[in-house]
Amino acid sequence: MNPWKFWCYTFVLCIGMAASQFDSGMSGNRRVVVQLFEWPFNAVKEECKNFLGPQQFGAVLVSPVTENIVIRHQLDGKTIRPWYERYQPVSWDMITRSGTEQDFKDMVEECNKNDVRVYVDTVLNHGVSHAAGEPNGDVVGVGGTVANVKRKQYPGLGYDERNFHKSCYCDGSNRTAVRICEIWGLQDVNQTQPYVQDKIVKFMNKLIDYGVAGFRIDAAKHMWPDDLAQIFSQLKDVSLDGGKTRQRPFWALEVVDDGSYQEEYKDLGSEYDFSFSGMVATCFRWGSVRLAKIFEYAKNPTYISRTVQDLGVNQDSQRQVWQDGYSHSPDQRGIQQVMNAFILTFSRNTPNIFSGFSYKDTNEGPPVDRSENIMSPSQCTHPWTCEHRDKSIQWIIRHFTNVVKDAFIEKWWCEWDSEANQAAFQRGETGFAVFNADTKSLSQTFQVSLPQGRYCDLATGYFSSESKGCAGWLRREVEIKEDGSLSVSLPGIARSGEAQEPPYLVISVESRISEPESDEEDDDDWKKYIPPTKYLVWALLGVLGAGAVAGVGWLLCRRSNKGANPGGVDKAFEFSVLEGLTHSFPTCLATAVIICCIGCSLLPKVQISCICGCCTDSTTVVGVIDRDFSKTFEHYGIGRRNEADSNIT
Repeated sequence: MNPWKFWCYTFVLCIGMAASQFDSGMSGNRRVVVQLFEWPFNAVKEECKNFLGPQQFGAVLVSPVTENIVIRHQLDGKTIRPWYERYQPVSWDMITRSGTEQDFKDMVEECNKNDVRVYVDTVLNHGVSHAAGEPNGDVVGVGGTVANVKRKQYPGLGYDERNFHKSCYCDGSNRTAVRICEIWGLQDVNQTQPYVQDKIVKFMNKLIDYGVAGFRIDAAKHMWPDDLAQIFSQLKDVSLDGGKTRQRPFWALEVVDDGSYQEEYKDLGSEYDFSFSGMVATCFRWGSVRLAKIFEYAKNPTYISRTVQDLGVNQDSQRQVWQDGYSHSPDQRGIQQVMNAFILTFSRNTPNIFSGFSYKDTNEGPPVDRSENIMSPSQCTHPWTCEHRDKSIQWIIRHFTNVVKDAFIEKWWCEWDSEANQAAFQRGETGFAVFNADTKSLSQTFQVSLPQGRYCDLATGYFSSESKGCAGWLRREVEIKEDGSLSVSLPGIARSGEAQEPPYLVISVESRISEPESDEEDDDDWKKYIPPTKYLVWALLGVLGAGAVAGVGWLLCRRSNKGANPGGVDKAFEFSVLEGLTHSFPTCLATAVIICCIGCSLLPKVQISCICGCCTDSTTVVGVIDRDFSKTFEHYGIGRRNEADSNIT
């Protein structure tokens, strides 16, 4: 082969491989990642099957799967195990409080079956804190593996003192110290060594063989970029869609950065935008960052990787933002939900939703039973918070985020009231949203370019093709006039007390209410619900029913006239109509009721006024009940997270 062609092909191949590691691998139009923090693998498996798949989430990020150290602390007279023990590995064995290796394999298989990709939070940078363990340095893992932090002996990982950097203080202003010293006292692994790289690659390739599509790389900034590139180059391709699709594994890097490290990491993989996350949290939590500033940041972001992960909070930042507000009544004011809704509607990147548990102390781990097994979150009972199951979040993901995709913000409105922290934006020609980050109410008219008509506000409901109207818990509606004007009124955000209504509005072309048809069309509206094969059934029932009524009437009339005119058939026929109706009315009525009920059972979607009343539109009745209960018991859809809304269309 011509050497120039060889290098050309090699270059193209490398470019293709490099590009694909930024590809999330999500199925179809799915765009959203949910982090089910500290969820057991069996629970994640069921969530993929019953909720994440049907509700069109694109991927799930699970907690680290490697065996970790067991840490116990005393809190208010009881022993707790902190959440961060999961980030201190002692072996490559897949045994954690989330489950066994087999549990993990079953979970991955089920999630892939339901078009939900699995990403694994992966700890490669370090081992255990040098301050942990017994006086002699011994620490014990969840599965019983022993390591020694004084001698830096990790038989479960295959590491000894030679595979770690020397202990030193991690000076954040020194780029070398950031890569070779111990963050938070965690013993720093030397990934430059081929031996260490081989251990890491074997572990990650094993996960790929199980069907994992990608990885979150914890503490990526604390590893040399060249070392990460070497590790990635040795990973296998991932197989998706039953082997129909092969691509490079997706990488999402945790690089907490002010911008000074971007040139080194932007080409290695997707990155979490912590600058964006911090601004969103500060804006809605405290109101000290304006929405206009977030919009300006999006035009010139700190993180410049080819693809970016936008998130409201993760396990670290949540415990900074919600130090005093995520205990007995987590997110009572609905602020976390507003943050999630903003990211899902505003972001052109990949939105990430964090779903965890409430806590009194920021060190607390997940809820456990007396045997220290993680309690099931499937019913989303306290202290599991299940932010991803908020009704509004479900509706927005299905009918806005997955619809507008990566459309640009075509129109932006803000500061019509210079003192109010309020803004609105239009995504392409398919979506529009308004957010009120101020405590004062909002009332404003916008000129939009979405189709004319009435729309269901996805913050409070969704358009139901069955009922031809809004379904949900509050069902706010707005109307875009013929001239494109849209008037919106919203309450202020609740930073004290309880929120009654969401301070934001979200609509898309999928939440548009179908236009009412003409009266002439309405007369025949029922026909469109009847499958062609059922026309014959309905006609046959009608013929048989009419024949039965006429026959019974004829017999009753003949019997009633035998005495008056024994041989006069003509006399009987003369009175058949009048007397038949008189004598057979109960039979006619009963026959009509039976036919009506049979017809309604065959055609449950048809709204026909029947004598038996069996065709009452149950959707309307349920809707009224649902609305009344919602007003009484719900705000922001919170309180109904334990139900996967299988009726969402």
